[in-house]
Amino acid sequence: MKKFSKIFLILIAFILVSCSNSKKEKQNDNSKTSNTEIVTAIKKQEYNLDPKLSNSLNNDSVVSQLFEGLTEYSSHGKVALNQAESIEKSQDFKKWTITLRENLKWSDGSNITAEDYVESWISILNKENNNPNAFKLFFIKDAKKLYDGKIKSNEFKGITITDKNTIEVNMEYPVKNFDEILSNVFMFPTKKDSKIDKENLITNSAFKLKSYTDEEIILEQNENYWDNVNTKIKKVTLKLVENEILAYQLFDLKQIDFFGLPFYEIPYERRLDSSKKPELLNFKTNIFEFLKLDTENKILKNDTLRKNLETLIDSKFLAEFILYNNSEPILKKENLVSDQISKLKNEFDEILKSSNLQNEILTLKHNGTKLSERILASLSKEWIDKYRIKVSITGDNNASITHSTFNIGTTDEMDIKYYINHYLQNDDFSKMYTSIQEIQKDNLIFPLYKRSFSVLVHNNIQGLYVSPNGLMLIKNLLKQ
Repeated sequence: MKKFSKIFLILIAFILVSCSNSKKEKQNDNSKTSNTEIVTAIKKQEYNLDPKLSNSLNNDSVVSQLFEGLTEYSSHGKVALNQAESIEKSQDFKKWTITLRENLKWSDGSNITAEDYVESWISILNKENNNPNAFKLFFIKDAKKLYDGKIKSNEFKGITITDKNTIEVNMEYPVKNFDEILSNVFMFPTKKDSKIDKENLITNSAFKLKSYTDEEIILEQNENYWDNVNTKIKKVTLKLVENEILAYQLFDLKQIDFFGLPFYEIPYERRLDSSKKPELLNFKTNIFEFLKLDTENKILKNDTLRKNLETLIDSKFLAEFILYNNSEPILKKENLVSDQISKLKNEFDEILKSSNLQNEILTLKHNGTKLSERILASLSKEWIDKYRIKVSITGDNNASITHSTFNIGTTDEMDIKYYINHYLQNDDFSKMYTSIQEIQKDNLIFPLYKRSFSVLVHNNIQGLYVSPNGLMLIKNLLKQ
């Protein structure tokens, strides 16, 4: 009996040790997997995986993991060559010559050529494609003529291929930062004659698409990527989360590795709380937020009324107490004293009465987020208190003032001129602005600030960086 008991105890001990070793091995396997996998939350919406048509921060954040272009911003905020081997420019900045790296491959193993890039760019200028990014290329010689159908594609000499790896781009006027513009998602190529197919997507970045469901998008390593040896992350899981509060909680529960723009906006209700967290990082971008004006509105038609409204905008206050992320006002202003405010008010009252505009309503449109609504509410409070005008905040398209965002993805804040020239000046290059002060003088828009992006990131993640054009590239991350 004693002999049996000893044998039984030995068996139990053996089983326990085996289970313990098995558990350790499993834990080690999990640890190994987690160190090469990144998980984050993105807004639950339909994503257009065609980089040429990408036109929002959220969409760009996903597409930029699957496709890449000729340049990108390094973690130092400088433009670095990516798929380009070299980029040369003429002294007058009107001619740019781009040479691709040798042996670039698509995820299906086929060669990436200059023709892939040129075909992608010219398709943007095909009016039938209704591409929202088309006007961003009108600085290229005859690009507007091609878009308007005034010349045929075989007559277009703005972009030419000199050999299978070399592209020449000629400009309408000097463009000093074309290398920066090339880092933007809409300038990324798609394979010639290929379809944007979720089941068989051909990509050219560090990752390729493994699966796309209603719950998550999973990316896996692209073994044909030119810099594959330096990509430490092997798998990316993008959880599609409908509620931004829930997405924020996933970070606190350590179910995601980071949370914030450009993938998902930190909810307004948690901005003050997040600003106090040690995990919070703020990155300065050149994404330009402003108020677009309908100058046909009876109040905004008047130059003095427009300028008085702009004078009371406190962009510094908005950045410090609503955004909580050190966003920088575009125009530096001195604080108004009571006498100055009284003078503005009296001037405003007199014009309203003489023009019989006391009952006119100034409608402000937000972009659908609570943060945007809160920004407009703060502005309208100032205008109501100081000028006693009637202000209404709406989500409708027919508004006299619209809270807008523009990102051409460069470090030159004056590139807002492309937006203004297209939407407000009918693409008349002779009216191109050269300074923010000129824009302020004409009051076509009310500049607010250059937006900083806030990101919460756990301390085991290294290399997280948001570039001036608002992109965060997961391929550059390391996980301990």
